[in-house]
Amino acid sequence: MPAHKGEKVSLTSDAFLMTMRFENPRNTGSLGGTRRPGNSVSPFPQYKLNGFGFEHVWTPAVLAQREPTILVVEDNDETSFLLRTVLRRKGYAVMEAWDGKQAVEIAETEELDLILLDLQLPRLNGLGVIHRMRQNVRLENVPIVIITGQDPEKYRSTAIAEGCDDFLCKPIDFDRLDALLDYYAPTGKIAA
Repeated sequence: MPAHKGEKVSLTSDAFLMTMRFENPRNTGSLGGTRRPGNSVSPFPQYKLNGFGFEHVWTPAVLAQREPTILVVEDNDETSFLLRTVLRRKGYAVMEAWDGKQAVEIAETEELDLILLDLQLPRLNGLGVIHRMRQNVRLENVPIVIITGQDPEKYRSTAIAEGCDDFLCKPIDFDRLDALLDYYAPTGKIAA
């Protein structure tokens, strides 16, 4: 709101508003388990006060001026098509794998921002994929969201132990998918 003649503007409250940001507790995923150490997960820009005002610090994908890349690991054609279509329309680069071994090979060679991983996969199941990826130093901080039609409670403790960051149940709740995308792989675009 613009100041009127003779009215003082409070810089303190403006500075407070400029530094406010949503942030989940550090080092915890939404599953309540401990995330990998030192991994800041806030998808929102961080502001630091410098001598000239506020300096803006962006997340890695936004800083690199590239669209975030998501690996979709799904053996069901319809689900894979649906996710690919939705993600591309939202501005993501999408890579796909049809089985667990192919997912590990792609993840080891590409720069990924998020992995959406089905549990029931041929050749190597989802938990095996997580285990292999978390052994690779380059992949230990890439968020992995399990997509499953199974009861997530059945796999929750094992998945957390292996390094899973979150769950998305089938049929896919698109509001929940949007929240996960904004949290783990923000595009830097401002929603209208």
